[in-house]
Amino acid sequence: MKQEKKQDKIRSHFAFGTHPKPRTGIANKRRRGGIAGIIFIGSFAGLMVLVIGALVFNELRSGLTQARVDTLRAQGMTIASVLGEAAVIGEPVPHLDKERARLVLRRLFREPNARMRLHSIDRELVADSNDLDDKIDVRELNPIGPSVPDIGKAASKVLENTRVLVQGEAGNSNKALLNEINSALQGVLTTTERFDENGDRVISVSVPIQRVRAVVGVLTLESSDVSLIINRERLALVPFILAAILINLLYAVTLAFLIARPLRRLSRAADEVSSGTRHTLSEQDLVLRPDEIGELAASLSSMTEVLQERIDANERFAADVAHEIKNPLASVRSATELLRGDLKAEQKDKLENMVTQDLGRIDRLLTDIANASRLDAELARVEPATISLSNLLSDIATAYSTTCHSRGVSINYECLPQNDKLMAKVREDAISRVIINLLENAVSFAPDNSNINISAKNLGSKLQIDVADEGGGIPDEALEIIFDRFYTHRTKENACFGNHSGLGLSIAKQIIESHDGQISVANIYEAGKKIGANFNPFKWNRLNG
Repeated sequence: MKQEKKQDKIRSHFAFGTHPKPRTGIANKRRRGGIAGIIFIGSFAGLMVLVIGALVFNELRSGLTQARVDTLRAQGMTIASVLGEAAVIGEPVPHLDKERARLVLRRLFREPNARMRLHSIDRELVADSNDLDDKIDVRELNPIGPSVPDIGKAASKVLENTRVLVQGEAGNSNKALLNEINSALQGVLTTTERFDENGDRVISVSVPIQRVRAVVGVLTLESSDVSLIINRERLALVPFILAAILINLLYAVTLAFLIARPLRRLSRAADEVSSGTRHTLSEQDLVLRPDEIGELAASLSSMTEVLQERIDANERFAADVAHEIKNPLASVRSATELLRGDLKAEQKDKLENMVTQDLGRIDRLLTDIANASRLDAELARVEPATISLSNLLSDIATAYSTTCHSRGVSINYECLPQNDKLMAKVREDAISRVIINLLENAVSFAPDNSNINISAKNLGSKLQIDVADEGGGIPDEALEIIFDRFYTHRTKENACFGNHSGLGLSIAKQIIESHDGQISVANIYEAGKKIGANFNPFKWNRLNG
């Protein structure tokens, strides 16, 4: 008797967190290091090598060109000064003595890799170093028959032509020379880079020949050996190119090892899971990697484990459904077989009532099973919305008060602190179903003329909702299994055959866990049975209102 008096109340409670609690687990750990850094480093390493090589080469080319220009300028100014003293005659209008000029040039100009040309003030060619010493332009003919192409020369020619095309240096060689001579005839020492009649790039310096301030001719010095020097120096760029190729090759191999190979393993493992060869995608060496591949492997492993748990749960659910339906079907079959016999009217009525109750239980089972089966899809489809839990609880308490009035059961609601709307971002229909299922459970155990109290508390970091009734408690051995599907424990006094499928608390637990919470139950012997739902929300944000 004392034990029965102690277990005279039932209480259930919920708690909603104010701040999201991050999920834990290997799939959600922040990884240090990553493939992104390797990709960026590998992408820029080869490029930087080429850029550095190009900068070095450009600096080298500029230095060589400038050194050659300085040499030609100094040589040209010296020869022009000698010509001005030894080959210019006439007063008061000086002019160039062509024969003396040729003689002076034949004695002074001995540059093997350069060409000198002398033009009069009328732009007439007076002397050409190629003609002064009776030089013969010797060029090698292409060999008869097949020959091995000079890849280096061809590549150099292509590079030079490309540079000329980009910089816009191509054009008529005679026109370029004429422009240079015209500029020098104005008394200006002119330095240019242009192409000669053979298409070779040359550095040209045109120096005006003057007597006092009168210009009597132009001395032009051209050097074509810069291209040969630059071609040799281009070979210095080859190590940079080879280094860039090697870096890119190593980068590609690294990416293949770090990305392609692990992804191929994950793909094969996923194919094995889909074909049923294995149940989980557990590549532990990949899961433990501290990079994005590790995150992907951990996420896929977690996903397959969850899917396998769902499959196992569906199998258990199907087995439980078969078992729960088989019992009333067996009872119906036995009753119908007995009804075929010769029975008294009282016995027939009893058997018919039994069949009706069994069919009602089957109908209730099928309805609850259908609701439970649709629950996952509904939870995934419906987005959380901000609602007032205080208003929701008040409406549910008011609605259920009318249904329990005939038994004298009173449903009371209290909010602490008062007038707090308890705003929370939840799935309203799902949370309503949790509260209704707990209320239905409490009403089914509550004796006549008793109280069911619903209270809500704002605890700052959580919102706690309590549902308490004056029931008789539950056995301690049932605390761990009370939320299992189809579990029910009812005495003859509060049992209504066929009206309780044992899915109400299971559905409540499923909804709560879908909101990243947990539900528990414990007996309080001075207050009866306690059913508590403690939420640590991840997706919900409570809003004070």
